[in-house]
Amino acid sequence: MNTSYTVCGICEQACGLKVSTEQNQVIKIEPDKDNAFSWRDYCIKGAKSHLALTHPKRITSPMKRIGDRYVETSYEEAIADISARFGAITAEYGANALGSYTGNPNGFNFGSALFQTMLLDAIGTENRFWVGSIDQNALHVVSENLYGNPWVGLQTDIDYCDYFLLIGTNPQVSGMCWISYSPDGWKRVLARQKAGAEVVVVDPRTTECAAKANQHITPLPESDWALLLAMIKIIFDNGWDKTSKPEKLDGLGAIKALAQKADLNDLSLRCDISLDTINRIAEQFAKAPRAMAVGRTGVSLGRNGVLGLWLVQVLNLITNRVETEGGIYYCSGVLDFLDAGDTLFPKSEAISRLRGTKNIAGSHSLAELPDEITTPGIGQIRALIMNSGNPVVSGPDGDKLDAALAQLDCLVVIDQFQRESHRHADWLIPGDHFLERNDINPLLQSLSPAPRAQFTRAAVNLPDGMRYEWEFLRDLAMAMNAPFIMGKKWLNPIVKASIKLAKLTGNKHHGFSPLWLSRPLIKSGGMFKWKDIKNAEHGLGELSTRPNFGTLFNKLTTANGKVNLAPTAFINTLAERLTQSPPDTSEYPLQLIGLRKMKMMNSWSVETSMEGMKERELTGGSIEINRLDGERFSVNDGQEVTVSSATNHLVAKVTLSDSVRPGVAVMQHGWGYRTFNPKTGKGTYNGGVNRNILVSNKDVDPLSRVPRLNGTQVKIEATSIA
Repeated sequence: MNTSYTVCGICEQACGLKVSTEQNQVIKIEPDKDNAFSWRDYCIKGAKSHLALTHPKRITSPMKRIGDRYVETSYEEAIADISARFGAITAEYGANALGSYTGNPNGFNFGSALFQTMLLDAIGTENRFWVGSIDQNALHVVSENLYGNPWVGLQTDIDYCDYFLLIGTNPQVSGMCWISYSPDGWKRVLARQKAGAEVVVVDPRTTECAAKANQHITPLPESDWALLLAMIKIIFDNGWDKTSKPEKLDGLGAIKALAQKADLNDLSLRCDISLDTINRIAEQFAKAPRAMAVGRTGVSLGRNGVLGLWLVQVLNLITNRVETEGGIYYCSGVLDFLDAGDTLFPKSEAISRLRGTKNIAGSHSLAELPDEITTPGIGQIRALIMNSGNPVVSGPDGDKLDAALAQLDCLVVIDQFQRESHRHADWLIPGDHFLERNDINPLLQSLSPAPRAQFTRAAVNLPDGMRYEWEFLRDLAMAMNAPFIMGKKWLNPIVKASIKLAKLTGNKHHGFSPLWLSRPLIKSGGMFKWKDIKNAEHGLGELSTRPNFGTLFNKLTTANGKVNLAPTAFINTLAERLTQSPPDTSEYPLQLIGLRKMKMMNSWSVETSMEGMKERELTGGSIEINRLDGERFSVNDGQEVTVSSATNHLVAKVTLSDSVRPGVAVMQHGWGYRTFNPKTGKGTYNGGVNRNILVSNKDVDPLSRVPRLNGTQVKIEATSIA
């Protein structure tokens, strides 16, 4: 039996893994307890991840659509056909006639993500869409406006914190990570609580974390901004604000003026939290020796996500919780995003054709994609390359997107499986698995709370004849004669020569590969030496390394080198919200929010997540409401109901509980779609319902264009007698 050490490629925690294999088959996956940085968040998804390698529906050869079936063919045929079709479409209609969509797994596959970006740059298309636009765009908008770079994620100094204000996050299930990560984060929070720290959870539902908190605050969905603004006003009114870097805060006066004008009673009504409670937590937070406010996806996924996450940062900044012990801080990792700036993430001013919105972190909102495909005109998307994504399920109004995908002249999908979003694909290209890769992801590892670096080492070989995703993308660029490296077409012959060398030596990385670029990237960061990283079986870095406080303020890349505390667009949107009447709930009286379960956290891992699931865990077809709402709508526990929004409707079974506040409905995401066997055309239904079909792709956060995955108004009506 052979043993290899690698890092998990499912979420930001990148847990160290110990993988046992025999005859190129994974026998067992365990946490690598010799990894000094991260292994304690090891979970069932990592433990089962190898099941995808030999899954009977896995795609291991390029597959071409012929009628309603797919047939295996060669990479040479696939690349020749795709390059010809992409070339003809872009030649006739322009580069923007080719669009792209990238899903969550692509962010954890450095080679594929890098080479797809290089391919799109070489072709010249600005029609790029990605999964971040349905959950994390609000964070990118806030980071870019306040700190000058959309990829700034601030870390949490957990082990020294005395007061945790956790808003819209449930780290016991999802891990304490979001464009940053804290290994073993929730258990460390609980250790601090045991030592006397206060834990306050803000969430409409009694989550696993809320059940263990000292205080649980239950505002209405999408109203976190009102709660936070009320806290900020109380802190200013009582003179509890303080900052060690006033010279680094631009717009503090505008924030004070806005807060002074706000009415506490009005804000209390908007979030449905009593003034006594708001006063209490405002005072506790401001006076705590060391504290942090943390806002995550629960805040981001609604129409006020930017406002909420912005005011979280404001609250931290005016109480001196940024770049201080026990608060939040910026870490210079194996790469420094603020130092590297536009080199790593070139700024783009691309404007979407129909809605006229600027892209965010390099991509447009998924909510805009269907219309960009179906609406005629210059720049209409006629071909699409979809890399490791399932947007029909994960995005809003999936029925509309599915219909749009059917109209494309050419749809190319890169994935391990054919999923619901791939039904209309012309080509299916195999996706590789992290257990098959030899690489390093310097971007992902730069999101760590202390400097860290580790190679991903292949535990097993690729299936015979299969190429890495990055190989396919590189070879496609060569076939299109697109300027793959830095826009220089004269470098293409060098790339082609390296490919020939790789074939002669049998080493794929002798050809132009992501390692050719990750090595100089890491060298430019100056944190670790390449040879040391390669020799470190269990990785480099110590979680116990203390932060270098003050780094953020010294590296700001805003125009004036200060934190832009009061961006004009944010101020104007907040002022607008303050004058708006509460939403009319007469027709749709409930607000829908999401729910994560550990085993079903990612819709793209359902093929392995469901392996061995018990009947009681198959809860993707239920809607949870408060018992009082059950009485209000005359429905009983277990009763089948029709759940309707202004966009669509579905059928689910009611669960009555005391774990969700009145006026709120809870449904899990990641359910309600099929995985297909492309050879037979038959799909296997994975159970449950896709709650995202209820969400509009037009009713979005005006600042981030994130759809209302949390907050969409719905109603329930009995469809049968319980």
